[in-house]
Amino acid sequence: MKSLAVILVGPEQAANVGFVARSMACYRLEDLRIVGSPGIALDGAARKTGKAALSILERARYSASLEEAISDCSLAFGFTRRARVPAQRIEDLSRAVATWRGREKAAGENAAEEKSALVFGRESQGLFSEETLLVSHLVRIPTPSETISLNVSHALAIVLHAFLGANGRAPEDPPPEQGFRKAEAFPTRGETARILQSLLDSLEKGGFFKGGKEDAQREYVRILWQRLDPDRRELDFLAGMLRNLNRAR
Repeated sequence: MKSLAVILVGPEQAANVGFVARSMACYRLEDLRIVGSPGIALDGAARKTGKAALSILERARYSASLEEAISDCSLAFGFTRRARVPAQRIEDLSRAVATWRGREKAAGENAAEEKSALVFGRESQGLFSEETLLVSHLVRIPTPSETISLNVSHALAIVLHAFLGANGRAPEDPPPEQGFRKAEAFPTRGETARILQSLLDSLEKGGFFKGGKEDAQREYVRILWQRLDPDRRELDFLAGMLRNLNRAR
């Protein structure tokens, strides 16, 4: 499945990276991306636990930031046990699967060209709050215990089975009432990030951020933007609005 990338943010244990590659190999995934932790995929512990998936480890791509790693992805699912920011929306795994399957169905033969990311955080701390604001969807894996989290490789195995099923592909069509838009109408996370930054810059120049709460106000704008998840037509419209407002000053 070329349309799914697995992204590990700041992995701390090489053995876990190897186990992740092994889970990916079981589902015929090849695109492993690592944020930070340079060279960890080639560590001896990773090669030992991932010996059945050495080619995945050897081709792993490294990025300096999550924003860079997901820049070519139109969907980015960030997995977390809890929301870092109370105002953020976090959805269950089943809902995320329905969203992805709907996008795959809409894309048809071009599904492999539209990349989606499965993002997992550090073993000790998960995703930082600023990183949770970069993904398009925050997702939790429901478990009976709310006080302990799954090992990253175990979490990935559950997610891949939910997304791809036993046959390595989406086993069901999405519910018809979802009303999914055409896949080509969705921009990448890199494109949406550029317009968001333009919006933040415009608000800054206009004096919107003030009162000693500037950081909280910027964060809330990012949360609202995450909920919007604009398609390409909406993004172009917003970009045009910003250009017009900036010229009018």
